[in-house]
Amino acid sequence: MSKKQDIINTALNLFNSHSYNSIGIDRIISESGVAKMTFYKYFPSKAKLIEECLVTRNQNLQQSLDAAIAQCDSHDYLSHIRTIFVWYDAWFRAADFNGCMFQKAVEEISKIYPSSLQPAIDYKEWLKAQLSNALQHLGIRQPEQLATFLSSILDGMTIQAQIDSAQVHLDDYWKRVETLIQLELA
Repeated sequence: MSKKQDIINTALNLFNSHSYNSIGIDRIISESGVAKMTFYKYFPSKAKLIEECLVTRNQNLQQSLDAAIAQCDSHDYLSHIRTIFVWYDAWFRAADFNGCMFQKAVEEISKIYPSSLQPAIDYKEWLKAQLSNALQHLGIRQPEQLATFLSSILDGMTIQAQIDSAQVHLDDYWKRVETLIQLELA
């Protein structure tokens, strides 16, 4: 693994476990085991580091969700959508779940580091496109609108899971989502 990737992985873990504002460059340098010059060779600013961390997070999420969806029957588009919800539910119960890094970035640093918004926007657009594609294949007349709504449900579930993951009941959410989809098909 490259030194640049070591820095990104260290920063991702620290930002996920704590906050963007509470983690300084010196701690990231120390915990990643690189020289200060090496750090600044790759990341001239904290803004650039955060942006690259969020780009990496976006790529990792997309790969993980794509792999989960690939396990579904390629023509069972309702299972594609359910798989996304199941993936989120598993994430909420992971030992390192500390909320959404994109949501944290928007709340904590987007005004200081506006470049942190783009990876969050890119992920949201990708997720909505995945949902919209499945909904379109199911025959939903306005798949983009319903995909936006389903994405908002996932955002809400994520916030709820950050407060208390035991209060997020996937089956309850899924019954409502399935009902919405069935109503749109009627």
